[in-house]
Amino acid sequence: MMKKSLLVALSLGAVSGVAHADVSLYGVLDLGIAQLTNSGDFSPTFVTGAVPIGAQPQKIGTARGMMNGGESQSRWGIKGSEDLGNGNKAFFQLESAFSVANGTLATSGLGGGGGSPSAIADTSLNGQLFNRMAFIGLSSNDLGAVTFGRQYSLQLDMIGSVGGGYDPVNAQMFSPINFSGSYGGGGATDNSRVDQAIKYAKKFGNFNVNAMYGFGGMAGNNSARSNAQLNAGYEADRFGVQAAVQNAKDTTLIAANAAPNTVNATFVNLTSYMLTGRYQVTDPLTLKAGYERMQYSAPGDPTGDASLTQLYQYNLATKGMFTGQKNINVVWVGANYQITPAMKASVGYYDVMIPAFTGTGGTTMDSTDKYTSAMLEYNLSKNTNLYAAFMLDKKNGLAAIGANLPTNYNTYGAGVRVKF
Repeated sequence: MMKKSLLVALSLGAVSGVAHADVSLYGVLDLGIAQLTNSGDFSPTFVTGAVPIGAQPQKIGTARGMMNGGESQSRWGIKGSEDLGNGNKAFFQLESAFSVANGTLATSGLGGGGGSPSAIADTSLNGQLFNRMAFIGLSSNDLGAVTFGRQYSLQLDMIGSVGGGYDPVNAQMFSPINFSGSYGGGGATDNSRVDQAIKYAKKFGNFNVNAMYGFGGMAGNNSARSNAQLNAGYEADRFGVQAAVQNAKDTTLIAANAAPNTVNATFVNLTSYMLTGRYQVTDPLTLKAGYERMQYSAPGDPTGDASLTQLYQYNLATKGMFTGQKNINVVWVGANYQITPAMKASVGYYDVMIPAFTGTGGTTMDSTDKYTSAMLEYNLSKNTNLYAAFMLDKKNGLAAIGANLPTNYNTYGAGVRVKF
């Protein structure tokens, strides 16, 4: 990482309130070639270029193209800290995802994407300047840390970063829980990153506790659009376990609309639970496993939800209200094996189960969605690696497949990742 003076950060207007801070510019560039079966077209606007876990009904076939972030999402960021003395610090972090393939900010492609054969999907990255994170914080050796702003959900942290990540195949295009933010978001992709959030983090030896609250900002109903989360865990060298719960009120599930800069929204209340574990059996072999349950129910403030006209930069065309009860259970197991100091192999199996529920129009639906993934990484240096991976997806049931769509979706790819 390149050390920059505070004057650089000031020129960007990022940290005008912090004096004499250590500021770093960092990033990840990840680009590769992928082949997807039963896919739509590769998209220049979608964050990864392609969707490995489903199809666009407008066009289905085998597609080859350039994937952005096969292993890690391409990004750049600025972070810094200031020593306040006596074990206290002020710090900040700003981070944005973009496409190396065409240099654009990462987006969902949903606005105006209705009816398009190109890859689109809901994502928490919707063209914001700093779409991955933007927060400031204060920390104390004795009291822990408090951060304010746009931040990762606690469950997304568990999947990808805590304890080295509890996703055995920790690769964006080759793991369902890594590609889809709905798992880290407790059932809604938008909730994998929480806006207007306060987070508290504290470690007690090997134990950790984290709590987060995202304000809804709705007049007359302070709980509407809010998000509350709690996480506790234990991390040692060879063993780790984490548990988390998340509750989001009047949150949104977003779908494409054909009109430019316009999307459709369904409002819903969500509660989710996640439990993960890892165990290093031998020096080269680590086992990982996890379970998540996501519960969908009717929103608590449908009148207030219906009054919303915009979400991020998108206009809301239709505003539906979720009815009934829907549950999703997710189980995953896998392993990492360090073949040599420079080479690592990862395998994972993911089972997504949706028990019977009543969907739109009164149709009873259920489904299973089974994924098998593997990846091989080879480090060329500390900051550069090559990778090759595949993911096989077998769907069964109307809730997973949709009407008249294929049941098998396979993704194969290889790429290079550079960190700075």
